[in-house]
Amino acid sequence: MNFLKSGYFYIFITIAFTVIGQLLVKAGMAGVIASFSQTPKLAPLIFAGLLRPAVLAGLGCAFVAAVAWFPAISRLPISVAYPFMALPIVLVLLLAPLCFGERVLVNQWIGVSVVSFGLWLASR
Repeated sequence: MNFLKSGYFYIFITIAFTVIGQLLVKAGMAGVIASFSQTPKLAPLIFAGLLRPAVLAGLGCAFVAAVAWFPAISRLPISVAYPFMALPIVLVLLLAPLCFGERVLVNQWIGVSVVSFGLWLASR
């Protein structure tokens, strides 16, 4: 089967755009928080976020990821496709220190490893 027509190609697109979208939203919202002198209430926070290009781009990526998911689950059993959705969690955890200087604790890695292993085991 041609990879570009397979469900796995669309899973790859879904994962890539999910991760990029999350990183863009985080980057945009970091700028929003920095612009307030104190922690804002929810409505002003959301409104300010929706004015940030990075947040809007991140939401656009989330939309692309959702649309790419349609052909993924139409070509593969959901029991095969869905465990792949644990990968964005791992990838965002890997990229958070590189992109934002965040510290990822050992217990976070252990937790993500346990969940990922469980999802892998469930998909067998």
